[in-house]
Amino acid sequence: MDLSLAGWSLHRRFQNRERPLSLLDFPATAREEFKIDRVELNSPFFEYANRDAAVAGPFRRGYIRELRRRADQAGAKIVAIAVDGHGDLSDLDARQRAQALDRHRKWFDACHELGCPAFRANSGGPRTGEIGANHVGCCTESFAKLAEWAGEAGLTVLMENHWGLSADPDRLVAVIRNVASDSLGALADFRNFPPTLDLYTALAKIAPWTRYVHAKFLSFDGRGEDPDFDTARVMGIFRDAGYRGLFGIEFEGAGDDHDGVLRSRDLLERHAYTL
Repeated sequence: MDLSLAGWSLHRRFQNRERPLSLLDFPATAREEFKIDRVELNSPFFEYANRDAAVAGPFRRGYIRELRRRADQAGAKIVAIAVDGHGDLSDLDARQRAQALDRHRKWFDACHELGCPAFRANSGGPRTGEIGANHVGCCTESFAKLAEWAGEAGLTVLMENHWGLSADPDRLVAVIRNVASDSLGALADFRNFPPTLDLYTALAKIAPWTRYVHAKFLSFDGRGEDPDFDTARVMGIFRDAGYRGLFGIEFEGAGDDHDGVLRSRDLLERHAYTL
């Protein structure tokens, strides 16, 4: 089984006000501290020319090139970027959607320069109850354009079950089916479905469309298992769907992140499968 490390696992280090971890050092940290040589980056931790305009503005000059150099130096490959805060791709206002699309365009160039094959775009804001067919149509339109650009660039755009419209697996799948592009796939997160849904049924719905996985864990019991989550069952869901991609460790618990990442890795390896 192939593993990667999501930068969000170390978000408290990146957000530490006194001694923040630099994204430039993250690839080396993944290799040296965790023995993981594939990493996923998060857009909030990049360095921008103007921090106040991080969404719309350019990166700090030479930053992407330096990030690629540091990853290569560490012997790590950047496999995905999780993009946040770039606008609502399912907004009913066409101007707002167009602005959101424009804000995402810089990530195609960034992925090329980083040698990164994919990035995740969010389907919309945190709203849940008010989402309707019109939002699905608008979201489909936005992701169709992203998929078109991705196809031209030789990249993949990922749609994660990351709240908003995508908190409903049927809506997420509807967008992917409607776009019908090899350049669009799902990023399946182990956890990001509302408690009103059966988690295992929801994951089974999106597993056939999945190109990348966030293996999210929160805590561990004395056996090293997640006490609130049947890891073996979930791994079986992805095995049965024929998933052969990466499982990206995304530890999001309250405990020590070093210990959490290592326990996550051990748990995934315990329930690894082959096809």
